[in-house]
Amino acid sequence: MKNVAIIGAGLSGLVLGKRLREHAQVTLFEKSRGVSGRLATRTIGDYEFDHGAQFLTSRSEAFKKFLTPYIDSGDVTEWQPHVITLAAGEKSYTRQWFEPHFVGSPAMTSLCKKLAVEQDIEFKVRITELTQGENGWSLQTEDSKIETEFDWVISTAPAPQTRQLLGGLIPEELLSGEGGLDSVHMSPCFALMLGFESLPKLHFDAARVKHSPIEWIMLNSSKAGRGAASTLVIQTSNEWAQGNLERPQEEVTAILLAELEQLLPVSLPDHDAISLQRWRYSRVEQSMKQDYLLDAETRLAACGDWAVEGRVEGAFTSAERLASALELLL
Repeated sequence: MKNVAIIGAGLSGLVLGKRLREHAQVTLFEKSRGVSGRLATRTIGDYEFDHGAQFLTSRSEAFKKFLTPYIDSGDVTEWQPHVITLAAGEKSYTRQWFEPHFVGSPAMTSLCKKLAVEQDIEFKVRITELTQGENGWSLQTEDSKIETEFDWVISTAPAPQTRQLLGGLIPEELLSGEGGLDSVHMSPCFALMLGFESLPKLHFDAARVKHSPIEWIMLNSSKAGRGAASTLVIQTSNEWAQGNLERPQEEVTAILLAELEQLLPVSLPDHDAISLQRWRYSRVEQSMKQDYLLDAETRLAACGDWAVEGRVEGAFTSAERLASALELLL
């Protein structure tokens, strides 16, 4: 069997790995200490925060079919929050969601953790360079070379990181121009996490915010399986994050706490847990408008939500379609 390396153990990497392991020896390399990518959950003491994607939707028949067994097992559940639109000094109003929204249970990582079962994953390994030898591709980490050589290497990292890794190794037409990797634009976001022993009634589970550095306020503890602790996740707008990306994190935290105080109709008690996450590549502003990137001659490929559309479903779709193409080549 051929050796395949997949870089990244988010949803795309895990879906791809599960499909290809029937056709090849597959190893996933993940720079973090756990799976899930932006379907992320952080634990601080007794508090857990979904600090990446807050929910997912399912619009295609393929994704609905994929999710069904995880919904049946309880690893994915529908979330039916009370959602409002909120702005400082203005009256809030209810915001309608016209399609089902789902969350992992008891955490957003639950889906990816189930997908990771029986997959060969190397954690805390950041791949920095690829070198082509006589017997395949060699992978270089920050401080060593991985001994195994791989017939295929597939990146599921965000588009800018994939570009850095594959640029110069694949044909120029896959990089530049319309539909090339360079056409992708991704924007950042900050996520502020606050944990409380208890909270006063907020009269919403999720709030879409206008005219503020804050774009969303999520009562994370309103999701199924989250336990008794009260948790808030505050996400900034992508535009504000872009303009403040390199600002000291303590300053970002202070600004967001002040904004939160202005927005909420009640005063918050002192928090028992606090953390700030900077997502450098959070939202896909412009996708590649191609299902995936693949060069059969070099045996390099890439996929992710940035290829198709910037939603969780896009990450699945890109990986599924790349898997179908690779199964014919392995």
